[in-house]
Amino acid sequence: MMIYTLEAISTGKVEDLPYSTKRPMRSALNKKRFAGSMWLSKTGFVEDEQEYKGHGGPDKAVCLYSKKNYSLWEQDVTVLPEYAMFGENITVSDLDEQDVHFGDQFKLGDAVLEVSEIREPCWKIQEKYKIPNLIKRMSNSGKTGFYLRVLKEGYVQEDSNLELLKYADNETLLSVFDLNEIYYTDNKNIERLAYAIKNPYLTEERISKLERFLTRAKKANNN
Repeated sequence: MMIYTLEAISTGKVEDLPYSTKRPMRSALNKKRFAGSMWLSKTGFVEDEQEYKGHGGPDKAVCLYSKKNYSLWEQDVTVLPEYAMFGENITVSDLDEQDVHFGDQFKLGDAVLEVSEIREPCWKIQEKYKIPNLIKRMSNSGKTGFYLRVLKEGYVQEDSNLELLKYADNETLLSVFDLNEIYYTDNKNIERLAYAIKNPYLTEERISKLERFLTRAKKANNN
């Protein structure tokens, strides 16, 4: 099985951030590498805080982003960060969204994780880097990173790597990249929406969003 090298495992505390003049910004976006070992529970790393709706909880316990994707932003950001550029807990050296599927399971330290959800980029990361079209560009690229749920809690060491334990079921195989494409740029495609909805690893929230798209697409198709 594959072992993926990690650049950093990071956690953060919620704080008031100075990046936006338009509205208050409280976030744990600015994460730092931890030292030693840390307990990873069903809701995330014990010292990692989540501030707002749409982040955290059992289906979004851990956020992962690939350092390889940082290159998408090298024309926009003078000095690219070494890790946790978009507030991710796990900065992996190179793990492509096309090669990761919902339901894939990974070992991290003593914990076992399962790919559970796409990351929907939010206004806070856009404000931090002052890239006006960041949300749209990241969404359309399919290179959003993703979330994992914790199947087995355990201690994670600062130098742990990510080990692939098992692939998701073949009959319903759906990559992070494909779901991003369906959700952001191909959400009128009845066949692809119907296929994605059958995926047993997606969150209830994601299924209901896809079902709304499917209902709308069928309605438009009948007119």
